[in-house]
Amino acid sequence: MKKIGIWIDFLSNKVLIEENSPLHWRNQIFSFLNNWYNNNPILTTFTSGTTGKPKKISLYKHDMFDRAINTVKTLNIEKIKIRGLLCLSPDFIASKMFLIRAIIFKWKIYCIPPTSKPLNNIKDSFDISSMVPMQVIYSLEKIENIKILLIGGSNISENLEKKLQNVSTKCYATYGMTETYSHIAMRRINGTNKSLFYKILKDVNISIDNRKCLKVILQFSVKKYVIQTNDIVDLISDRLFFWKGRYDNIINSGGIKIIPELLEKYINPFITPFKRRFFISSVLDEVLGEKIILIVEGIPVSVKIPDHIFYGKKIFYKPKNIFFISNFIENSFGKIKRKETTKKLVHNIMMNNKNKLI
Repeated sequence: MKKIGIWIDFLSNKVLIEENSPLHWRNQIFSFLNNWYNNNPILTTFTSGTTGKPKKISLYKHDMFDRAINTVKTLNIEKIKIRGLLCLSPDFIASKMFLIRAIIFKWKIYCIPPTSKPLNNIKDSFDISSMVPMQVIYSLEKIENIKILLIGGSNISENLEKKLQNVSTKCYATYGMTETYSHIAMRRINGTNKSLFYKILKDVNISIDNRKCLKVILQFSVKKYVIQTNDIVDLISDRLFFWKGRYDNIINSGGIKIIPELLEKYINPFITPFKRRFFISSVLDEVLGEKIILIVEGIPVSVKIPDHIFYGKKIFYKPKNIFFISNFIENSFGKIKRKETTKKLVHNIMMNNKNKLI
């Protein structure tokens, strides 16, 4: 078994570099640490590129410091000797914040290059790790080797959430972005304390705009930041919210506004048996303006969604067509790029018309 990681003990300041660790990735880790320890009060990083090209932004170290402390206190692990697993790309904010937590609280962490199957060749147990859903899916057999798991970067499917109900690992869905210095809210998705609602961290306030999209107010010691998102939510209280979907994904079909993410949850039981990824999208239509379609990943299968579930006003929610595409387009976190994948599908249909229509 090749040893490809780096052990960093921030209590003893010892570093063990394993013999096969990739040089480029290793340099990324140490470059961040060098930048953190220098006298520049600002760090630069990139957004994830969920809704466009990744953007370079500047973050203040003292604010990152405060956010890191609040996460650890929220998890109630500030007084525990921690062994952590870092398996995310050093390029993005989740990895940087994990390292900052380790620095502040003197954790011992094992860093490995990002891969879809991070636990494949690891026998050690860890107190905490952060993963994207794709990594969790491919780590289910060994996930109980981690006591606390923060899951972010993209939405957690209902299928994955169900699979995590019977594991001892404390699993949290996180909500946040680079502009909010990583996550600003967490939702326990298994165990006795599981919830449908995200609970915001101590230094955060929230409200909604006239579109019912979440507004995040970060109150730091020196400055207040206001970030307006395109995430449609229901405010349950001033500390809790229910995430519904993205405003920029809304489909206007015949004057009816449809949130794809909610429709996906509704039809999920009928796609689950095929163990396929899918999403709701739309194509232009002369009559409706936008026609609802269902796009499924992989080779064609006989997917049947019963008509009777679309009763009353829900009749307008029924996908008019079901299409199959070999692979979805993703960002670096494994989040599906809906618009790009839909464009690819339309292009494929126009070019060769080989997508099977059901």
